[in-house]
Amino acid sequence: MDTLPIDLTQLMAAIMGSLLVLIPVLGLAIRFAARPFVDALVASRGKGAQPADLEALRTRIDALEHEVKDLSGPPQRALPSPVPIRP
Repeated sequence: MDTLPIDLTQLMAAIMGSLLVLIPVLGLAIRFAARPFVDALVASRGKGAQPADLEALRTRIDALEHEVKDLSGPPQRALPSPVPIRP
């Protein structure tokens, strides 16, 4: 079986050129994939939420619940009733 000679210089140039693009893309992908995990880890080791933060969160949730109740109420007509073309 005959094999063609490999040009080592061109092979290394192709590998280095692909790594020049691949390493930053891989780094960004890992950074964005690991961020939620790191945030959860920092939050679990932190001092916890302050009472003011919890109260603000409770107020926001109450406002959202009120808005959802308003949306689930009877439908409101946004347009006037249709006008007949012929009387």
